[in-house]
Amino acid sequence: MTVTIKHKASILVVDDDKPFRIATSAVLTDEGYTVQTVTSGHEAVNKLRDHTYDLILSDLVMENMDGLHLLDHIHKHYPDIPTIMITGYGSIETAVKAMKAGAYDYLTKPCNNDELRIKVKRALEHTRNRHALSSLQEEVSQLYTFHNIKSRNKKMREIFGIVKKVAETDVTVLLRGETGTGKELIAKAIHFNSPRRNNSFITVNCSAIPEQLFESELFGYVKGAFTGADKDRKGRVEEADGGTLFLDEIGYIPYSAQTKLLRFLEDKTFDRVGGSETISSDVRIIAATNQPLEDMIAGGTFREDVFYRLNIFPITLPPLRERLEDIPLLAEHFMEKYNTSFGRQVKRISPSVISTMMNYTWKGNVRELENIIKRAIIQTDGDCINSIDIPAGDHRYENDATPDIETAIEHNIPFKEYMKSIAMDAEMKYLITALKSHKGNINKIAQMMNVDRKTIYRKLSEYAIDIEQFRS
Repeated sequence: MTVTIKHKASILVVDDDKPFRIATSAVLTDEGYTVQTVTSGHEAVNKLRDHTYDLILSDLVMENMDGLHLLDHIHKHYPDIPTIMITGYGSIETAVKAMKAGAYDYLTKPCNNDELRIKVKRALEHTRNRHALSSLQEEVSQLYTFHNIKSRNKKMREIFGIVKKVAETDVTVLLRGETGTGKELIAKAIHFNSPRRNNSFITVNCSAIPEQLFESELFGYVKGAFTGADKDRKGRVEEADGGTLFLDEIGYIPYSAQTKLLRFLEDKTFDRVGGSETISSDVRIIAATNQPLEDMIAGGTFREDVFYRLNIFPITLPPLRERLEDIPLLAEHFMEKYNTSFGRQVKRISPSVISTMMNYTWKGNVRELENIIKRAIIQTDGDCINSIDIPAGDHRYENDATPDIETAIEHNIPFKEYMKSIAMDAEMKYLITALKSHKGNINKIAQMMNVDRKTIYRKLSEYAIDIEQFRS
């Protein structure tokens, strides 16, 4: 049996009042904490050199080194340790001063035991939450490092180089490309590799917000601005202060909201809906679109001045059909990802499946590939993906679908399986040429190939070929 040992929070109590030290130590020990006590600020400094504490309770008024000086020492050398200051009723002003200097909270003597328990618990939870958030931010940052973005394509590698450079700046970026090409992934890579990485990354899907709510969603509102506005509310721009605001599908932003967005793009200031106070927010803007914004400008639905403010550093992502060499690499990446998510042990993808993927149009781009591999992982019983759920009628019959020799060797495809994929590819091309030559006439094709009609239909099904497109 495995025994899990829970960490007991360690607390240091600093006070020259012996009865208080004893009473406080007893209360906190009963709560399950590990408690040590010292009588002065100097003793506390010495203890901190040799021990690690989760929380410090310190009296404000002590001889030689008072609580404020101890607090200053803690903040300089142990900034992650929260401090609760203890004071008498006559020194509450000093306690407030300590709070402004960085103390987490304060208690007044004589302490109410319930208040002591509550404030200690809150301080420890605050520290745990801060550490958890820091850990999560580090985990997310690692997720969006550049080595986690997969590509062999020369154009994509050039884009990664550009993205690395632009990440170090604060310049506004406009990401362009078809749906599913990875614009949000690149936006997150820019943010998490920038000096803003430890602050918020806020996404606004412009296509999902009703026109009448857009301004209040983006810039917030004040109480009474409209029916239902019962209190002030921050918008996404304020929430992203210090970080990055990702405006996805920017082409859908209502024309009426573009003037206010232009003002923010120009000077980083705005006012909430219904408000008169000018607010500033230090935000980096990354926008993305799959729409031809130039055509929208010509049609009067997108402001030209907004476009030029967004288009300072444009990056266009190629569709997956223009980077076919990435398909095996991406498929393997998603296989590993969903093996972990679903607790599966799928180890490889068959050559015939790679051939099918290389021969597909991928209108949904990388996102579609990810979804298809996700479904395949769920449906596969063994350790090899032998079939995938690809819609019929969207295949690139003219292209060579067989993985090249370098790809086959890199993915450890056995020689027999690779030769089988070559044979299958040749068979499919032969069948397609016959279909074109005989305009989809199964009887003529069966006679020419010297096989029965059932074989032709079976092959059509196997290669997901829509015969109707060859009939005239």
